[in-house]
Amino acid sequence: MTEPNNHPLYVRYMEAFSASTKHTGTCTACQNSQDCATGEPIHTAFAKAQDAYQARQSAKRRS
Repeated sequence: MTEPNNHPLYVRYMEAFSASTKHTGTCTACQNSQDCATGEPIHTAFAKAQDAYQARQSAKRRS
């Protein structure tokens, strides 16, 4: 079994994912793919964290 990923980039990605899903679960506007004023920065942070993490993973695979 592998150890859990605790790289700071992964941790930020998972925290952003958690915040985004928590907000979407309680916000009707965001459930309909129309980010509300509160949700937009939360979802944007998640997207940026996801992109950064996936870029890191891709770079690791190439090396």
